Amino acid sequence: MHAVLITLFLAVLPLNNPAEILEEETNVQPVGGVLEDYELYLDGDTSLTTVEPSGSYDETSLLGSGVVFDTDELISDLTIEGKSSDQVRVFAYMKFESSNNQSTADVNFKLYAGSALIDQFTETLENPCGGFFSSGCAWVSYQINLDVSSDGYDVANGEQIKIDIEATADCEGGGGFGSSCEVTLAYGGEVGNGYSRMEFRANALDGSEVKVHEVGDGWSETEVTEWSPTHRSDKREMQFTVDVRDAFGRDDIDSVELVLYTPNEASAVFEKEFGNNELRLDNDGLVGNFTFTYESGIEHGEYPLRLLITDVQGHVIEYLHPEGITFLEYDIYLDFPTNQIPKLLVAPGQTSSIELSVLHTGSVTSDLRVEMELQQSLPSGWSDPNWDNPGGYTLNGGGSTARPLLTLQAPEDLSSLSNSYQIVVEAYAYSTTGADSGSQVRLVSLAIDVEKVNQFGPPQIDVYEDVEQQKQIFASDRPDLYNENLSHYIDYDKVGDFYLSISNVGFDDDSYRIRIQEIPVAWSLKFLINGTGTELTEQGIDSLTPVIEQGEKLVLKVEVYPPFERDAVDIGLIRLSVTSDNSVEEVLSTPVSWTVHRTFGIVGEVISDSDGGTLGQIGPVSPGSTVTYNVRITDSSDDAGTTNWVIKNPAALQRNIDNDPGYATWLYEITDIEGNIALVAPLTGGQYFDIEVQVTIRQQVEAGLHVVYLQVAEESDGEEEPRYFDLPLTIEVDEEVIPGNLVVEQKSQTSLLGAGQTIEIDYRIDNLNNVEVDVVVSVKAPDSWDATLDDGEIISFTLDAFSSDDFTMQITAPDKVKNGQIVEFELTVTPTNYQECTASVCYIQKPSFQFKTENSGILNSILSEIEDPESTTIVLFFSVLVLAGFGLYRRGQNKVKAQMFAAMVEPTAMESNEDDELVVADMDDEDQSDDEFDDIELELIDIESIEDES
Repeated sequence: MHAVLITLFLAVLPLNNPAEILEEETNVQPVGGVLEDYELYLDGDTSLTTVEPSGSYDETSLLGSGVVFDTDELISDLTIEGKSSDQVRVFAYMKFESSNNQSTADVNFKLYAGSALIDQFTETLENPCGGFFSSGCAWVSYQINLDVSSDGYDVANGEQIKIDIEATADCEGGGGFGSSCEVTLAYGGEVGNGYSRMEFRANALDGSEVKVHEVGDGWSETEVTEWSPTHRSDKREMQFTVDVRDAFGRDDIDSVELVLYTPNEASAVFEKEFGNNELRLDNDGLVGNFTFTYESGIEHGEYPLRLLITDVQGHVIEYLHPEGITFLEYDIYLDFPTNQIPKLLVAPGQTSSIELSVLHTGSVTSDLRVEMELQQSLPSGWSDPNWDNPGGYTLNGGGSTARPLLTLQAPEDLSSLSNSYQIVVEAYAYSTTGADSGSQVRLVSLAIDVEKVNQFGPPQIDVYEDVEQQKQIFASDRPDLYNENLSHYIDYDKVGDFYLSISNVGFDDDSYRIRIQEIPVAWSLKFLINGTGTELTEQGIDSLTPVIEQGEKLVLKVEVYPPFERDAVDIGLIRLSVTSDNSVEEVLSTPVSWTVHRTFGIVGEVISDSDGGTLGQIGPVSPGSTVTYNVRITDSSDDAGTTNWVIKNPAALQRNIDNDPGYATWLYEITDIEGNIALVAPLTGGQYFDIEVQVTIRQQVEAGLHVVYLQVAEESDGEEEPRYFDLPLTIEVDEEVIPGNLVVEQKSQTSLLGAGQTIEIDYRIDNLNNVEVDVVVSVKAPDSWDATLDDGEIISFTLDAFSSDDFTMQITAPDKVKNGQIVEFELTVTPTNYQECTASVCYIQKPSFQFKTENSGILNSILSEIEDPESTTIVLFFSVLVLAGFGLYRRGQNKVKAQMFAAMVEPTAMESNEDDELVVADMDDEDQSDDEFDDIELELIDIESIEDES
């Protein structure tokens, strides 16, 4: 019994090298300062991690292939150095079991940085346990020292630290009854009072920092470390960006805290701890943003800014911003008043003025005197600048303002004044209190555009969604910046407020008439003066503004009332015209437009898309492309309960099918942020649900703008008509004109063409391009043939995308044709806007069509062959001539032979005194013989001809 207890006690103790217990002392080190002690634990999933494992340990055999432990890929460079001297220490809890107590085992430890071997060491194990008389084996802690040199070893960003452990034993493969041999490693949990782990020194958090900017600036932009205590609220908003460089990744970070201290560090202005979802991996670091608006009137001085990072092993790294934040004692802000357009309007020989605004943005305890000057001298002919208070303007404490007025008289001749002419106004601030009294403490400047204008002009119009005029949706001088088709939402039971700014850019005072040119059916508008709520006077169909002075602006509140009827139009364009009322010589008008969209407690909007242009509109893209929209669905109602909003596939939405049946053939994939198919969004009032909509368009789709609607509808209970929202998704398809996509096909069958015959053949031309194409078709006929197209030499078409048209070609054969002749007619198809034809690309097509002839009558055939013989006819004719010549030659030869034969068989010639009667008889006989010889000659010719052929 005692032996068992002793054995169990020994089993939980490290026998060779006891594990060190970590101290709970916290030391704050500066970023880039001294190195820290780190432990990488051999964890249960064969990983190396800085997080201390919990739970029971795992076991694995080291014989055979062994085991490899590795970290995740490092997200920044890391230099590891030895725990003591130049050596990294590895503690491994192992046990060696063998039935032969004389056995030994070698355990090889290899340390890698990526695929590069840093060092290796082999530990020899002796005195195994586990023989016949052994009652158990204990885990033994072995310390393995691996060299990394005095300068340490650099592990690059993206690589892994790896420990490869593999064992061999001389008892492996031993047989026999009761034999055993095993080398085992314990890892992934506490063994006794220690862990299998690796110890080294490093600074995994080196390179972490924080920057401060104005809201919206990027990391690489110039930092803003000086701020004004009493500036406007939008100028008191600070953006802090932290870049945490922990080589071991997010799991190694326990907390990230940003603290802005008061100048004496007695307290904090703010303490911000970043949550898990506020840090993202970006540019090989963990990046987080924090926006802070300080209180107006904050005490001036220098405020330390610290970034404190704590990792899971208790290391605390501090980054002290080198400059901190300075809140200025003296500062001013020079700008235009809200009712003043930002330019000086001038006319020949006239006096112009412009009002400015100077705001004391420094400490509430400092007083300033501000003097105004022009930076440059004015051109010849201009008057001297005149300020309404030449002695300067007094600003008592931060937050106080002055409104300097500058007056100038322009010369009669302004022809030399360029369109880009500017004047620069400078404001000199002098302290009037404290030790700096009388000293210049600040100088700011403002450039003012000078614009030549007529007596009256079309007004400049700007439209905003908010009373602060920060969310602009229309600008008459920059119409390309805003999409008039972008929806602006109004709930069906509420009033939509928009703010319309009218700037008088004429030289004289003017009033303006506002006329509604377009509005969705059943919608209505009301025009009110912002601030007073006074409704504009109506004169017929126009609303008349009060007089707006030269260079000033008037802001109107436009109340938009959506209809209550459910079947009314949900979305439509509001189009206004704002026209000068005092101009009588010409109409000076500015058009204004934006889109309103009625909602029913649910809103869907595109928050990003796969295109860098106008949000919600993608393109131009090629046919067959896939585009992506990230959509946010928001419950805009005040309902406390949960509503299930059904996300409908656009392919099944009747509105899309009615607009273009082809939209139902597009492929739509709708998923949530985790990649799961999104069918329903369960939301309460104020909540939102983000989805991704992927749209793959058809290959055969017309060029231009295509709008498909994504509908989100309330899950119907069968009693009331469900609420819904239709979100337009716009895709612009690029024009695609491809050579060979104008196809001409013969529609009608053709018969053989006879001499002088005219036939008509029907054709169809197909435009397979996705854009309208103007086409000219001409025909080229063979010699002596005639061809026309619809009774003309050429024919032209305007073919819509993916459309076709028919035409007829008339063919007339010549008076004489050969039988079976093939004739070819060539059409030339030219798209008038795409006439390029090179070796690499040619839009002009030349299809050809063949026809066969026939001829009736032997005489016509013979005459046709004589007039225009075929090559075969010519060969046959010469063959006949050769044969005929050869026959004549043989006839002559045979006749000679016959005469020679006759001479050999003829009787002796009679004497000349024989009587005449006998001579005559002989001559008759001779004639008869000649006829017989002639017969013989013919027979000889036939016989010899047969022999020749054989």
